[in-house]
Amino acid sequence: MNTIKLLSVIAWALFLGLHTFTDSLEALLYHQKVNFTWDASPDLLSFFNLSDLTMIHQYFYIVKFGHFAGFAIMDLLLFSLLRKHRPALVLSVGFAVFTETVQLYMGRDGRLYDVVIDSLGILIVYLLLKPSMTNKEYKESSYL
Repeated sequence: MNTIKLLSVIAWALFLGLHTFTDSLEALLYHQKVNFTWDASPDLLSFFNLSDLTMIHQYFYIVKFGHFAGFAIMDLLLFSLLRKHRPALVLSVGFAVFTETVQLYMGRDGRLYDVVIDSLGILIVYLLLKPSMTNKEYKESSYL
């Protein structure tokens, strides 16, 4: 059973990675075209850029909901595999930071605010699972 759970986590990470690292999400979704570009010296400070939040495109809310839901699912899968929320949380948030950082090297816009949106999805999973956990499980996994 753990093998299936582990494979589910890996498959979901690959799914998120494909959608995160391809040059154009639009080309992937509408034309099933995947292309990767490597930028060996990205502008790392652009990670902290907030000015593009005002440039809302027609798919902005769908894309941001994808961040929220994608990492909520990642956390749920990791919690199912590990049965402890603290390691699931650390791995989920770590993967969120990793994907946004790598986007800078892949010709995409990696942003800190996307990590925050990803983390909100992770937090919602924690809050939804918290009532179903025993006191011992809760104490072991509590991070709030």
